[in-house]
Amino acid sequence: MKNRLTVCASHLITLPSAPFGPVREAIASARDAVASFDPELVVFFGTDHRRAFRAVVPTFAVVLSATAQGDVAGPVGTYDVPSSLGRALVADLVEGEFDIATAYSAALDHAFGHTTRDLLGSISAKPVLPVFVNCASPPHATFRRAASLGRRVGEFFADRRVLYVGSGGLAHDLPGFREPETGVVLSEEERQEWIRSVNARARAEGSVRELVRSWDESFLAGIGGTSWEWLDSIGVDLVERGGNGAAECLTWTAAWAAGGQPLRTLAHEFDTGGRAVVMS
Repeated sequence: MKNRLTVCASHLITLPSAPFGPVREAIASARDAVASFDPELVVFFGTDHRRAFRAVVPTFAVVLSATAQGDVAGPVGTYDVPSSLGRALVADLVEGEFDIATAYSAALDHAFGHTTRDLLGSISAKPVLPVFVNCASPPHATFRRAASLGRRVGEFFADRRVLYVGSGGLAHDLPGFREPETGVVLSEEERQEWIRSVNARARAEGSVRELVRSWDESFLAGIGGTSWEWLDSIGVDLVERGGNGAAECLTWTAAWAAGGQPLRTLAHEFDTGGRAVVMS
């Protein structure tokens, strides 16, 4: 039996307000596949919506201890993080010339929490090693660099039975992330009020982006193979083609490269933005 499985999914799929369509059905199928695979370790490539990483925003970070913030109806509690493995991974990445940050403790938001719960049942069901990928506060890594990081992580865990997860994307635009990060820490109530005001202003100004599904299709075709040729073109004019939220697919790219296998699309939906579930 193969010793690695990769699942990538949009987050917020199972919110009560989320559509009951193919993507929601696909996350249930992915959850069944994960249960059958029964990983000894989950390496989760996730991002953050300017909640956990604000005063300092690393490009990549390995998290050694993590709790869940519970935002956007997400789970609360403590992740079972194998900190000794995390420290060893950091040392290996530094040896591989990656400038990786060590997050000794982080309160992770729904970018990690929802998908962990959707796939595992709870955030503490399995040992989870969170690998943070900055997608919300430019400048962020290139898609090729995210793939390089993922490949190195996959090599490090080659002798373990690992589930690789990427969460975020696909094409969508978040008006609040057009503004530079200030480092100011907000309460969740303050943050939600700020999001409402920014979105309302974007609608009033007519600056809500109209996205098309072609970026999604190009990205899904890329991770559907093993070639790396597409990595240089997928990030060109990213905001114009996929919206600033499409940068969240850096997490999918890292997970794809870590698993080292083509990913098949279980479901893809697109209206004003894209959402999908893929797995190896």
